[in-house]
Amino acid sequence: MRIGVVSGGFDPLHTGHIRLINEAAVECDKVVVALNSDEWLTRKKGKPFMEFDDRATILENLANVYLVVGFNDDDDTCIDALETLKKTFPKDEICFCNGGDRDHHSIPEIFVPNITFRFGVGGHYKLDSSSRILEEWKYDKPVHRGWGSYNVLFEKTGIKLKELVIEPGESLSYQKHYFRSEIWFVQSGVCEVRLADYKEVQLKTEDVYHVPRGTWHQIINTSNIPCHIIEIQYGEKCEEEDIERAKY
Repeated sequence: MRIGVVSGGFDPLHTGHIRLINEAAVECDKVVVALNSDEWLTRKKGKPFMEFDDRATILENLANVYLVVGFNDDDDTCIDALETLKKTFPKDEICFCNGGDRDHHSIPEIFVPNITFRFGVGGHYKLDSSSRILEEWKYDKPVHRGWGSYNVLFEKTGIKLKELVIEPGESLSYQKHYFRSEIWFVQSGVCEVRLADYKEVQLKTEDVYHVPRGTWHQIINTSNIPCHIIEIQYGEKCEEEDIERAKY
């Protein structure tokens, strides 16, 4: 079995990360994410945008991620993770999958024995950068709706990051999207998700939920406190107009 390993801070997750993970899943039997620590992010960019547990929870809920592991990155490398995974999967091939911004000459992990390497996974150029996203990240005034408000935290072609605040007892419309999927991370509070065929899912703080493109859904805040949700939209189009509404 080939175990594909991808590493990074994933803070925040963006389309380049999704392509890296998905292509690694095509080339390998299972994908393990070696997730850098909050301390590593502090050294790199001052402080983490999302803490380790939050980033891990989101990654664990991606369909192509088999396992998320933390590791000792005090030396600013992924060497500890690779050595640990060799012991965890002693009979399997460990393949370190790198994106387009890395090569044999730029990574210290190349000297770890009994590891295979792949470069240009997800494309031979760097599609995006979490650091660039955060540098350009700005808070606009919230857009108010009958159910609460939302704030666009980041937006570019193929991805949008929003914060939703759903007021107590309020709900969004019953809706679906044709060109995008969504990942929801409940920052605080609780909510109920209504799906087709009268299926209901209860979400609480730190829960993550994936809404594939074309899925009918509705979020309802059934509690007496506001529900805060981080919504990651990704797909061909991430536009407010991409919506069809219906009665539940």
